Amino acid sequence: MPAFATSESFAEEAAAAFAQHETRIRERLGSVEIRHRGGTSVPGVLTAGDVDIHVRVEAESFGAARDVLSELYEPMHVHVWHSEGAFFAAPGSQPRVEVALTVVGTIDDLHHGEAWDRIAADPALIDRYNALKREHEGAAPGDYDLAKRAFFYENFRLG
Repeated sequence: MPAFATSESFAEEAAAAFAQHETRIRERLGSVEIRHRGGTSVPGVLTAGDVDIHVRVEAESFGAARDVLSELYEPMHVHVWHSEGAFFAAPGSQPRVEVALTVVGTIDDLHHGEAWDRIAADPALIDRYNALKREHEGAAPGDYDLAKRAFFYENFRLG
């Protein structure tokens, strides 16, 4: 498990990576919504410095967008892909870049999008999220992933 630092420590390189990949995606997918999400997108959040990109599409565009992103990036967590969400990584990117493709309005959309808006707006959520990071720093990645997933499911539900 990598060490964590505040998002401000990675701000310049995260912004540059996001801009580069936003351009790459937009060249192929045109008018989709592309957002910088995850720890590097929220001031004060502890992060390993990776850049999470959230691509949002309407349901009828999902298959085509998934196919294009599969050409641009390495498919990731394919075993959990479904008709409303798929995940990708940019091999060899520095900082590490991951892309979540979601259908607007779904639970994956909430977890990769609106949840980060809520975290950014709520210092108590930032504190709780940072505490989770501190508790799992140096722990097995699987344990951290489970705890992080639980945090999102406990704190963010479709309304």
